[in-house]
Amino acid sequence: MNYDVIALACEQLSYRDKLRLAQLLIQIARKEEENENPQHRAKQEVLEKTKTKKEPLKELDSIEYVVERLLKLKPVRRKSLLNSIKSMFQFQGGISDSDINKIIAELQKRKYIKLEQDTVHYL
Repeated sequence: MNYDVIALACEQLSYRDKLRLAQLLIQIARKEEENENPQHRAKQEVLEKTKTKKEPLKELDSIEYVVERLLKLKPVRRKSLLNSIKSMFQFQGGISDSDINKIIAELQKRKYIKLEQDTVHYL
């Protein structure tokens, strides 16, 4: 079987089956690539981990972005505040709880918010 035969056969599939097949092919290709080049994969993971640790620190410098989003969202409880901040960084590799606490401390220091017990007050 070659690529052209498979491509012709795929044209007869429904769009959902095409998506499932695409996902399966990607998973198989990634697994094969990991088996063939494990050392390259390890280096890439280290680079990604160091990158994600630096990203939240950059965001601390641009706290205005977080403030702008929080003023629109206005989470009332501490837990919703944590989730809101966490969601702001989800596409950049995530953010650690300690970095979230640093951001909250900075927001309190700059008097954007005030935490009383479990409630968030906006100043």
